[in-house]
Amino acid sequence: MKQIRQFVPTLSLVLFTCYTGHSQNLIANGSFEDANLCTEFHKYCAPEAWIATSHEASYYYSDMNIAYDGYRYVGLTAGSVNKGGVRNFIRTQLLCGLRKGNQYALEFYVSATNKVLDSIGIYFSAEDFLYEQRSFRNIKPDFWYVRSGAALSQPSTKWQKVRFVYTADGNESFITIGLFKRNDYTGSIKPDFQDEYLFLLDKVSLMPLNPNEKICATADQEKWDIYKADDRHERLDKTISYHLKHPPLPRPKLSSTRMPTVQHIDTLIIPDIYFVTASYELSKKSYDLLDSFAAKLTGQMDSVVVNGHTDSIGNLEYNKELSQSRAVSVKQYLMTKVYSLGVNFIARGYAYLQPIASNRTSSGRKKNRRVEIFVYRRE
Repeated sequence: MKQIRQFVPTLSLVLFTCYTGHSQNLIANGSFEDANLCTEFHKYCAPEAWIATSHEASYYYSDMNIAYDGYRYVGLTAGSVNKGGVRNFIRTQLLCGLRKGNQYALEFYVSATNKVLDSIGIYFSAEDFLYEQRSFRNIKPDFWYVRSGAALSQPSTKWQKVRFVYTADGNESFITIGLFKRNDYTGSIKPDFQDEYLFLLDKVSLMPLNPNEKICATADQEKWDIYKADDRHERLDKTISYHLKHPPLPRPKLSSTRMPTVQHIDTLIIPDIYFVTASYELSKKSYDLLDSFAAKLTGQMDSVVVNGHTDSIGNLEYNKELSQSRAVSVKQYLMTKVYSLGVNFIARGYAYLQPIASNRTSSGRKKNRRVEIFVYRRE
């Protein structure tokens, strides 16, 4: 077992880091590097953006040799030798609201010097866990991380990566992490610090699985507002005590993450006459038409979709191949004209399955033999 000195916080100065750029992490200060200065104790006593439910305990530590990422990490109480029901949960407000039905990857790293910690619960909530009226024993976490036999046999300095995929219900504002297990440990393992069993936590992130889903426009302001919530220790105790008797009003919903909209900005229909008869080869008279169209394309576009269509004469397999080949021919020609724009081209063949006129007449079949080009811009 490690020497207990590893859990004693140091007072080294860490510069406050600014929030730059728009990472997709929806959790502020996930590696706990930004420190909150507790003026009453003249030291950095807590991570910015996070608040633990046991305010008298020391849970914020600084040791580059122990931390998984950077310099700082937290240690949470998983039980006590002398007291039942002793836990320390840590919670933070999300930077953005989650989109209902969308999926998010939750990751963090955990380490423990003892075998008391056999599971960790992760709990998403609309309201602040600090003012929760229910006992933790009556709360069902959204996920359980269960330490495997392999993890239990690892050296105490070994960090375990935990990853879950979470499907949002659209009401999430807070995330809480801790030991929600109803039963207390009753064995004789030596405690880590005073009479408490601890586990360590570092590098927490919550990221959209959809790469097109972006952090909300209000994330910067939300983060600074979260950082300004500096109630700690006795001030926080008084705030929690008051709100337990006078529940706070429901907080406004967070601004949701952003999903870029796709705008259709241009279309070109290429009739059958621009191809060699019953072939996917472009005729020479098609070149001027495609050159003129390509000249209008700019770097503002995101993608070009080329769809090939035929009439109903012949079997499906033949027409699928012909329509696909014609779409590919147009795609390849256009790509040579706008290769410097880095546009995403897609070619598809639909045979005679998407007619725009009746295939019972020669004029209708002529309209159906076509290639359609759609240009899109993502905003």
